Amino acid sequence: MSAGSALVFCLHAVALVGGSRALTGGRAGLAGGGQVMRTRLGAATTGGAPEVAQATDKVVLSNADLCKLFGRIADKVVLMDESAGACCHSGCDGCPYRYSFDVLEAVAPKWVVTYTHKTIGEREHTPLWLTTAFPDKKKVTRAEFAERVAAAPFVSPIGPALPAAERIALKNDPELNVEVAAAFFTALAGPGVEGLSPVGAAKRLREMSAGKDGLMFDPFCVAVRAALSV
Repeated sequence: MSAGSALVFCLHAVALVGGSRALTGGRAGLAGGGQVMRTRLGAATTGGAPEVAQATDKVVLSNADLCKLFGRIADKVVLMDESAGACCHSGCDGCPYRYSFDVLEAVAPKWVVTYTHKTIGEREHTPLWLTTAFPDKKKVTRAEFAERVAAAPFVSPIGPALPAAERIALKNDPELNVEVAAAFFTALAGPGVEGLSPVGAAKRLREMSAGKDGLMFDPFCVAVRAALSV
């Protein structure tokens, strides 16, 4: 090969290497650009980058998740009438309890009770959620609450209208994910709060029920999801 031909060959080789590097750099730049575009698209959709992070932290609970939770903390009985059973429930004019009942009972768990303890006559009641999550009746951490609720036995409750496939899945796997129990803690205590007392939990449940003594399944689902969407 002549000196001139060798020089031309070298120049072509340099050009090819440079082009290859440029192409590689271009591909890297394209990949980086794709990530930026996805980030910007997310920011444009949610109104800013902080909202993107916040949205990914929100928990979405399915009906099956909430059924597994409800079946671990709901009661078969709720005490209601503060007249201590003196009302005859005959609809007497002027009686403030004529459309009330002293006790409601069901054959399966039906209500998440919103008080810590109640006595009517000789009958006393402490709700299941309290004895499950607060066995010492003291403030608990998120981890303690979640572990205790998730470990509680599941009893099929009244209320959930799940599709056939979900009912079968629930029967085969009634275990509750500890993250679902932790999400319920957040719904009661508020985001970022790490401690919860029985009184604080009952107060929040009372707010969720609009002052009623018990929450049935559908209102319970609505209230928990609303609390977690804030």
